[in-house]
Amino acid sequence: MTTVIAILMAVIGTICFNYGVYLQKVEVVKLPKIKLKLKWSVLKAFLTSKPWLLALGVSVVGAGFYLVAIGMAPVSIIQPIVGSGVALLAYLAIKNLGEKPRRQDLVAIGMSILGVILIGLSCLEGVPKEAPPYKPGVLWIFAGIVVFFAVVIPLLMRGGSGNREAAGLGICVGLLYGINAVFVRLMVVDWGHRWQASGILVIFLSVYVLCWAATFFPAFIILQAALQRGLAIVVMPIVGGLSQVIPILGGVIALGEKFPKNPALIALRIVAFCMIVVATVILSRRAEEELEETPGTAEADAAHLAPEEASP
Repeated sequence: MTTVIAILMAVIGTICFNYGVYLQKVEVVKLPKIKLKLKWSVLKAFLTSKPWLLALGVSVVGAGFYLVAIGMAPVSIIQPIVGSGVALLAYLAIKNLGEKPRRQDLVAIGMSILGVILIGLSCLEGVPKEAPPYKPGVLWIFAGIVVFFAVVIPLLMRGGSGNREAAGLGICVGLLYGINAVFVRLMVVDWGHRWQASGILVIFLSVYVLCWAATFFPAFIILQAALQRGLAIVVMPIVGGLSQVIPILGGVIALGEKFPKNPALIALRIVAFCMIVVATVILSRRAEEELEETPGTAEADAAHLAPEEASP
């Protein structure tokens, strides 16, 4: 019965989260463009926009349902459900926003969704309840490499069409959300170890809280910039795929977690990684091409005419 409730929670969570992202996409193109130098006037416009705040609230509710579900059932059951939720966003974007994917775009979206599902299935042996011992130096090197690529890739993809920039920003968000998940895991474990001695103060004493904030909030802001500049069906599969790959890699490389013992599950995970990476490349290359102006993307196309306005 607990598993059934968890599945129901996961379904509700993924519907709410992706519908919330769809609503954000509808609203962000009406708000001032987010640039590298974030002005108070832009921030105020977002914080005083009731439709955008409502959209954000819907996504937060979805994330809450997901957290409850992941605490009640194995990752191998919940993650495939959550990963498939991008299909709802793609449907809404195509039907209501006029986004027009090509056949290879649909294939890439399908590969990204399937890759996330396979990652979940590759966890059938279970995941460790406690983070194993690890070398902090390896963690910080891994985190530094991820953040480095999160900064460099959007810079390399600046200019050209709005969707090219959106894809670059989407890669940045996926990388930051991915390493953020690693920090969340370490943060929760650190709280558990130090709670008896420090109590509520542990929230402020853990260095991982700062790491969480330093990756989550920039990623969230950059996601809004990505949705302003390009197609949701390009941005979100990239974000979803990379945000699943990085925690798995981080667990193996930086946290001392091991691949599954079953060779079939190892192969499944490797195939999932490859599918997500290939899907990201396809969607990124797709974003470099010129698109016909469609409802909801006029702001993105305007960025092509004013490159100086196209920075996040």
